[in-house]
Parts: sequence; C-alpha cells; structure tokens
Amino acid sequence: MSRLLALLTVLVIAIAFTACQPQPTQAPGAASADSTAIPRFGYVKSMEVLSLLPDVEEAEKKVESFARSKENAFRALAEKYQTGVRDFQENGMTLSQSEQEKRVQELQALEGRLQQMQANSQGEVAQERERLYDPIMAKVDSVIKLVGKEEGFAMIYDGAALVYADSVYDLTPLIKTRLGIVEADSTAEE
Repeated sequence: MSRLLALLTVLVIAIAFTACQPQPTQAPGAASADSTAIPRFGYVKSMEVLSLLPDVEEAEKKVESFARSKENAFRALAEKYQTGVRDFQENGMTLSQSEQEKRVQELQALEGRLQQMQANSQGEVAQERERLYDPIMAKVDSVIKLVGKEEGFAMIYDGAALVYADSVYDLTPLIKTRLGIVEADSTAEE
C-alpha cells in the first residue's frame, strides 16, 4: 500500500511539474484544436486605421459637399424671405388689404419652410454620412474579423477603449496591411 501511495505521489508531482513548465507558443495563424488553450486577445486602433483609408477621405469630401449644398439652399431661401420681409415693410402700406394678407401668408409659408429646412438638414447630413461610411466600416469590420479568425484570436478590442495594453497585442499594423494601407516611412526623412 505504501508503494502505491509513493507511486501516486510521484505521478502527481510529475503532472504538476509538467503543468508548470512553459508551453511552446503557437505560431500566429495556427489555430489550436486544444480546447484548454489560453485564449488570445488583441486590439486594433480603429480610428487610426480609418484615418488612413482613402475611402474615408473621399466619403468625408462628399459629406462636406452635401452639407454645403444644404447650407446654400438654406441661405438662398433665407435671402428670399428677408427680401420679401423688406419689400413688405417698405411697400406693404400701398397694397390692398387682401394683397397684404396674401403677402403675409407667403412670408409665413417661407418662414415655415426655413424652419423645416433647418430642422431637417442636420439629420439629412447625418444620414448621408452614414450611407457613405457604412460600406467602409463593414469592410474594416470584416477584415478585423477575418484576421481574428485566421490568427486564432478569441477577442479583438477597439484600442480607443483600452486604458492600458501591451503593444505586442496591437493588431493595427496587420489590419492596415490587410486593407492595403501603406504608410510613408518616417525614418526615410531623417
């Protein structure tokens, strides 16, 4: 019985010793079939990635142009309203009662259109921005998910929300490469 107890003790010590030994690291991209493997985590600085995409710059130009067109339309209608008010103030007394009422109604309708235009313009610009950015965001998201799957990551976080993370877990360069982003080498200028 004591021999069996000694053998079990040696076996338990051997198993514990083996468990404490550092395990060889898995090559990036090699998915482990071992369900006891420690999950891998990484992060991406998505705002940095987005700021370097040419698609984003083009979309922003389109949004700015759309916003300018809304602003120009508003300005033109506001000028028409102001001209109508000035004209009514200068010449209103020379008009008949029915003509005065007609002009007041026209000015009120213009004022209503101005208020409606002002209320809607921000929402329309936001919708246009969303329409243009959605495909870009979907593209970046799909690349992040693909990298996560291919490289065996359990989770990839957005770097903007992290308080601290070791740069060894930064997947931003890999995501940039997959998206075809080529940055100028800052050491070439020195």
